[in-house]
Amino acid sequence: MANRGFTLVELIIGIVVMAILATALVRMLLSDSRFVSRQEALLTARQTARAAANVMSVDLRMVSDSGLLAVSADSVYFRSPVAYGMACTIAAGERIVALLPTDSAMYASANPAGLARRRGGVYSFVEGITVANSVSVAACTADSVRLVPDGLLVGITPDTAAMSGEIVYLYQNVTYRFMASTDMPGRLGLWRRVGGGAYEELAAPFDSTARFRFLVGPSLTRMDTPPADLTTVNGIELGIVAQSYVPPQGQSEYQLFDLPIRVVFVNKAN
Repeated sequence: MANRGFTLVELIIGIVVMAILATALVRMLLSDSRFVSRQEALLTARQTARAAANVMSVDLRMVSDSGLLAVSADSVYFRSPVAYGMACTIAAGERIVALLPTDSAMYASANPAGLARRRGGVYSFVEGITVANSVSVAACTADSVRLVPDGLLVGITPDTAAMSGEIVYLYQNVTYRFMASTDMPGRLGLWRRVGGGAYEELAAPFDSTARFRFLVGPSLTRMDTPPADLTTVNGIELGIVAQSYVPPQGQSEYQLFDLPIRVVFVNKAN
């Protein structure tokens, strides 16, 4: 029996079926590609948010008595302790202080703005100090103050910054602020500044809704605007809303990742 060839109708039907299958395959591949793109965009936004949270939370958890200096929706300015220790007697015009062990990298990069001394149960703050390494161990030995292993001996000027036997800590003034990014022009970045130095951009990009909120009183009531008395603020909510670097495929808007983190600290009035 001779082989029968395909009729024109059968060929058309075959072509239509193949076109339908090809269209379905393309749509499936496009859907998968867009899903992967959304996941990658979400990942970059999440990495940006977590990088910002990790840096800020370390500093903010260290805020101590009367340590919150100025706040707004887009910035926080506070005293951040660098190292704790005990004051010894004066040697060569310097108040010698035996510091407890601290992170060497963090201490080396710190810029102490002042010294907090505990007197009468409260801390008072002395600005404009100079800190230098010291070898005057005898100044602490005379006051029965021992330099513990891995501790550091420093000399503070002016020498009136503390009294012998007082508990002290060195601090730096730190600002975190959301403002225009230079790494990603037209976007919002998170910046950090120590004292009156230059701002350093830490991470980008962030959505315009990223902001700081304030946890007030013993119940940590959340407020969008800070109270007049900053010593009632016992924490900061980091309203971090990060953006993806680029919009996912098929979308015109950036992918967002919202990471609200509450950082609670001691900030009672002195």
